Amino acid sequence: MSGITDLPSPAPTAQDVALAERLVALAGEALSGPTAQVADQLRAHTAHIALLDRQAPVVSAVLSMCRAASEHWQASGFGHFSVARHMPSVAPALSSLLQAAVDGDADAQLHERVRRACTASAEDAHKLIAIGAGVHALLEAGPSRFPAAAATAPIDPRRLPDLRARLISAQQGKPAVNRLALALFENTGTLVPFLNSADDAARVLLAQENNRLAKARLYHVDEEMTEAAIRKAERGRKGPLAPHRVPARRGFIAFGKPLVRTVPDGEEQPADVVAVSWGPWAADFAHAPGQLRPTPVAGPRQPFWRWFGPDGVRHIEAFDGRERPTWWLTFWTRPTHAVPGVPPLMADNETTIGATEAPGPMRIGTTDEISHVVYACWDFITQEQVTKRPITQQRVQPRKPTDLRRDRRKGVEDDSAVHLVTLRGRRSQPSGSAPAAPASSGRTLDYRQVIAEYDRSHCMNPHLHRDDPDKELHHHEEITVIEHVRGPDGAPMRPTKESRTVHQLTAEVATDAG
Repeated sequence: MSGITDLPSPAPTAQDVALAERLVALAGEALSGPTAQVADQLRAHTAHIALLDRQAPVVSAVLSMCRAASEHWQASGFGHFSVARHMPSVAPALSSLLQAAVDGDADAQLHERVRRACTASAEDAHKLIAIGAGVHALLEAGPSRFPAAAATAPIDPRRLPDLRARLISAQQGKPAVNRLALALFENTGTLVPFLNSADDAARVLLAQENNRLAKARLYHVDEEMTEAAIRKAERGRKGPLAPHRVPARRGFIAFGKPLVRTVPDGEEQPADVVAVSWGPWAADFAHAPGQLRPTPVAGPRQPFWRWFGPDGVRHIEAFDGRERPTWWLTFWTRPTHAVPGVPPLMADNETTIGATEAPGPMRIGTTDEISHVVYACWDFITQEQVTKRPITQQRVQPRKPTDLRRDRRKGVEDDSAVHLVTLRGRRSQPSGSAPAAPASSGRTLDYRQVIAEYDRSHCMNPHLHRDDPDKELHHHEEITVIEHVRGPDGAPMRPTKESRTVHQLTAEVATDAG
């Protein structure tokens, strides 16, 4: 027994803080130079603290250190730290508690949650101590310490056309209909046609997905661009999507670094999303075999589709997609086990987004995480259409004529060329002789400084900016300026103490105060 009683525990003492500091120091050593000796010390120290009758104050001290480290993390321009995404193996309950500490919840409320967790189980207290120290170590080390290799191997861009053709073939047979119909019968779908028969609903969904895949333009974004898209997704998109910011009417994008979706309750391991397909969608039965129609219902309105969301079921009425452009996104993962007859990728989930909808803040624990990364990739690829500051470059990998004829026989209508998308140039390193960006202020700098990555609103017609404050005759586009070095070559490097966003907010507060 741990000796914990169900009474309010006191605030951390100096001894509690010292124990917490020793723990996070060991976690930092394990991260920078993992050895068997350090691992044994870390394991023994966490086990020792978990048996103390003051384990809750020690955990509170660890989480307070995590909160301070997260403030330094954000001030360095690294965006929002997600425990669920960066440490997906953590149980949801403990992940929620750690995220509350990182986000800076009220001390009294957090302390009470820690006390309840430690009172309920000494094992949970042990995990909180160890994982909290790990979160602190990662926050202190910065994003460069995160493992670059994911558990799931990314898609080889050279195999992307073959993989797409195999997906189309695999989804045309009866086994695919049976698998999807069984999933729909178990209520695992998100967007489902309003039909009584699960087989008919599966046929509609597969026919529409095959139409999107057959006409999709193939993209492959490398690991560096994927990481930049993740950072942009964490910062959040300010405005709604527009058709001209979608790089292709139908597309299939493979990520150089698989995206870890948060583990839902009941799943044993996270789902690594390796690709996303998209295409126009309307609440109709286009491409449905046999001219299937929705199941008639009594009432003035006939629903065509159903949306099974966290807030219940929502019925969707018919619309054709011309006045209301909407995109359907399908998230693809690799099967956990190689089974004969199973396609190389499995549709993990799906969602839709309308042209007038603003994505809003990213919701952790849902497919919204992956959707925001896709929107960021779209913005990066199409930025060259709205500004003279493109941040990506594309190299087209064409398909051989013999391979293209084979694709045509499998139902592929696209040219099967792979668009390899990378960031324009590489991110500048402070220690290297990186090219300097011109100073926007017009004055001559005698130092160099790393400007953190940021987003800004770009006016598409500056001449109308003052005369049209309501933006009725002109509009703004959101663009991204990636990390770069500002200042002349050869000048000394000045350390960056705060991100551009923090600097701007501080300036605004000072102006308001004046």
